Amino acid sequence: MGAVGYGVSAVMSLAAARQAQKAYANDAQASYEQAEMAKIQADQEAINRTAELNAKLASISASASGGGVSISSGSMQNIKRFETKLAKADVSAIQLMGLQNRRKFKLQGKQSKLKGKAALISGVGNAASSGSKAYESYNG
Repeated sequence: MGAVGYGVSAVMSLAAARQAQKAYANDAQASYEQAEMAKIQADQEAINRTAELNAKLASISASASGGGVSISSGSMQNIKRFETKLAKADVSAIQLMGLQNRRKFKLQGKQSKLKGKAALISGVGNAASSGSKAYESYNG
């Protein structure tokens, strides 16, 4: 390969490296967006579970009142406490899973950014090698 060929190879290596870096940046952005969606989804699931609890507690109160049972009776209070405890455990699990998913997507984003940097460094190294060969070929 002549000097011109090596020179073209150097330019192409840089162009390819920049395109690879842009592709990895796009992957990183997509991962960050997925992280935000994971947070929104977990928040929405927690809200839905809390609403479900409130509806269940209202239903228990209405059933008790309709049946002539005192709402403040021990058994009614125990049922309400049990339902509340279950809902709180569910909400905690939902939030934990949401945080875990969010972290996973953020790590994927960081990994993509690092891959983009590595691609650029590799491209610059290849370009430098081709440039050196072009110089040697031209002056040799």
